[in-house]
Amino acid sequence: MQGPLALVMSGGGARAAYQVGFLRAVARAHPDLRFPIITGVSAGAINAAHLAAHPGPFVDAVEDLVRLWDSLTMDRVFELDGRHLILNAFRWGLQLASGGIFGKPGIRSLVDTSPLQRFLGDALGDDAGAIPGIVENIRTGRLDALAITTSSYSKGRSVTWVQGAKAWQWSRPQRHAQSASIGVDHVMASSAIPLFFPAVAIEGEWYGDGGIRFSAPLSPALHLGAKRVLAISTRFDRSVVVEELESDLEYPPPAQVIGSMMNSIFLDLLDQDAWRVETMNRLLEKVEISDRGDFQVVQLLTLRPSEDLGRLARDFEQSLPRFFRFLMRGLGTRETTSPDVLSFLLFEPRYLRLLMEIGERDGEARMSQVNALLGASDPSHRPRSE
Repeated sequence: MQGPLALVMSGGGARAAYQVGFLRAVARAHPDLRFPIITGVSAGAINAAHLAAHPGPFVDAVEDLVRLWDSLTMDRVFELDGRHLILNAFRWGLQLASGGIFGKPGIRSLVDTSPLQRFLGDALGDDAGAIPGIVENIRTGRLDALAITTSSYSKGRSVTWVQGAKAWQWSRPQRHAQSASIGVDHVMASSAIPLFFPAVAIEGEWYGDGGIRFSAPLSPALHLGAKRVLAISTRFDRSVVVEELESDLEYPPPAQVIGSMMNSIFLDLLDQDAWRVETMNRLLEKVEISDRGDFQVVQLLTLRPSEDLGRLARDFEQSLPRFFRFLMRGLGTRETTSPDVLSFLLFEPRYLRLLMEIGERDGEARMSQVNALLGASDPSHRPRSE
């Protein structure tokens, strides 16, 4: 089966480092691979924008992305000044306790992400916040389209910004797409975790994390004409293993509840959408090609971590800045075996490198399936050197 190939990357905050490791394994096997369609949401938008803008071959683009994540630290994502965090936490508490009478009005987020804005500006954009590499790759035909999804707080719907060789626009219930010149602001908005990170103003509206309300993460790639889709999730499927139940069965702490909410908002929807696509494929295969109309079978490969990235985050909690660690522990991150909320925010170098290593191992383990999707029956890749 052939047809336009798309790369789809979901969110997950710091977990997006896993996608980079997986892509590194794919790039080793297919150094000149080209994804004409690239889509990203939340932190996956960072990876998508980088790949769409890079001027070199796929293997060089991925290696540069590895270096980008390898240089990422907490202080390059948000301000770590303890006074700033304390004041914001105090103002929020005061505003909540006083019914809005006291406390600084208009508090936008727990942390200030201006360091991430500067970091992405240096890595991707120019002085005006544009990403010129995307324009050049579209002009030369190396890229057909890039799609970045955000959530409109004003209108309560998902907005997918598309930059491509032609104007794109589609509309579905609570979902809308429009053509745009994608810049750093779009990437920042797509990865703005609610409450923790501030929303971003684009064309007169406030936008936040693209994972909110985004019920069909695969839809941008399909609307852009993809017939083969490689989707990389950061969600570990706990249903395939026997969960270790805590003996005392204590009531779940806030960190566990918040983590479950974040998983359901940002990560679970990709699995649900993949199930819908696979169900539609099975139905279409029972229908004659001449009777399918505009519907077509889509070859889909959805990849997930082989290890629980939330559980791994627990081992790195001590590396958090002191007051931020204090706040996380106040939510109960030490009282749960899988502090998923921590894994979204843990931009700690050792944790990010571990996720990339796991992604790389998983990529090599699943390479036969990747090759089948790419139509490469005899891959020329070598195992990762230890």
